[in-house]
Amino acid sequence: MNKLIVNFQKNINSVTMIAYLFNVILIALLYNNPLITGVVWLSLLVMSFLTKRDKLGAYLKFSGVIFLVTVLFNLILNQRGTTLLLNWPWLKITTESLGNGIILGISFVNLLWAFYLYNALARTKVIFEVLSKFFKSIAIIFILTIKFIPRIVEIFTETKNLQKFRLGESKGGLKQMMNLTEIVLNKAMGSFMNVSDSLLLKGYEGRQKKLGRTEYQRSDFLILVLIVIAVTFNFTMVILKVGQVNFGSAKVLIPIDWKVGIIAVINCGLIILPLILGGINYGWWKFYVSKTTASATITAKRYR
Repeated sequence: MNKLIVNFQKNINSVTMIAYLFNVILIALLYNNPLITGVVWLSLLVMSFLTKRDKLGAYLKFSGVIFLVTVLFNLILNQRGTTLLLNWPWLKITTESLGNGIILGISFVNLLWAFYLYNALARTKVIFEVLSKFFKSIAIIFILTIKFIPRIVEIFTETKNLQKFRLGESKGGLKQMMNLTEIVLNKAMGSFMNVSDSLLLKGYEGRQKKLGRTEYQRSDFLILVLIVIAVTFNFTMVILKVGQVNFGSAKVLIPIDWKVGIIAVINCGLIILPLILGGINYGWWKFYVSKTTASATITAKRYR
């Protein structure tokens, strides 16, 4: 993990980390403008690469499959539009349906990478304690969902590797991909139910959690206020339909103006917030604290 992200993680509490990750997931869901979704995807990819690299290749392959399946399903189910690209008796591909499929695919991929980032940065036990205290009814479902997505990726990788050793495989690429997706979902649902039963047997559904005192520093308040402002800003933009594209209309218009650019830059900054604040903290230490503090202090040891 990058040392700037490690420093960010050490200087905030668990509640602030949950708020940051919640905001990242929200950003991945709200917009469907190509410029914004593209910038969000690049930001998530950079953060994922700097945070956790050991399973990056598997997630890249899985996100590619999710993208292709989403585009194909959208082309089959949504055949509306006026600008024809391909016209078959059973399939009509238009510019509008293709654009909608690509944007939906990128949105699903962004959500996948947001949960990848969550899995790398969040402390599951602490998050479960917070949820079981304030939102007991959804605590188990939330934890299962968060653990469910990485498990799907693992099952997909294992199943795909096993299929490489099968002989006499004569199915087409699309049919083989659909069969692989079906196998992965069936195995994942079984794994989901097994984990759910295990949690219930351990008594998590009625467990009373006692949280220790959470200490808030100046950086925690700063980040929480920033996230509240960001969530308010993003919801306001969605209500005003700024950064939104209506792919269901007869003529699709994709606005790319200064408003969309500002939204893209702001959300990019919110996603890479650990790098920005970690860099500021590191610069403050390097050019000020290191000249006035002995090298044996805790602050100095973090950057050795």
